[in-house]
Amino acid sequence: MRMALALAAVVVAPAATPDVSHLILQPTQVGKGYVTMKQAGGNLVKGQVTLNLCGTGYPSERFRTTRLQVNFANQNVPIAISNEVVTYRSGGAVQAMREVIRRAVTCPHRPVDTGEKGLPKLTFQITRFAAPHLLKGYLAVRVIVTGTIKGKQINQTSYAVYQRYGNVLSGIYSVGGANPEQLQLVLHAAEQSARNLRRGGNGASSGPTA
Repeated sequence: MRMALALAAVVVAPAATPDVSHLILQPTQVGKGYVTMKQAGGNLVKGQVTLNLCGTGYPSERFRTTRLQVNFANQNVPIAISNEVVTYRSGGAVQAMREVIRRAVTCPHRPVDTGEKGLPKLTFQITRFAAPHLLKGYLAVRVIVTGTIKGKQINQTSYAVYQRYGNVLSGIYSVGGANPEQLQLVLHAAEQSARNLRRGGNGASSGPTA
């Protein structure tokens, strides 16, 4: 007896692009008293830059599909924070993380063109630091920027934390001073962002990997 084997064709639908508005931080996740402050061009991809650590020029920028960036402020606390969530075409977020990690490691301690029109070259001192409870493969850095803008010397400390879940990248940014309160806020926001990505990144094609 000849046994006929029927092969069922399995059609796998492409993963849906996650809604960045569902992945962005909420004010209550940042802290008590924080409110959302809209950013001009915060929902645009064209004409807006996502990765600019140690200057611009990231090839992965062209793979972005959607983007949302919002700021959070508290009238009783002099520390603001920003969250940017970006979706990429397949493989784009992986490339973006590799690029930004490489830039953090190789950024020269010499004036770098920021790529921002009208701004002079600035010097970046980038230091990576460890942070608990974040997605595997994250990048957390302290950035000290020095230089001269319009004849005025600047010495500014900021923090940035980048995380990826599938085809989604989230960035947490804070500009201010090098103080424990600012770092604590950044780490708390980054942990909350990791939770949002885990819960809401169902459209991502794969989980968090390095």
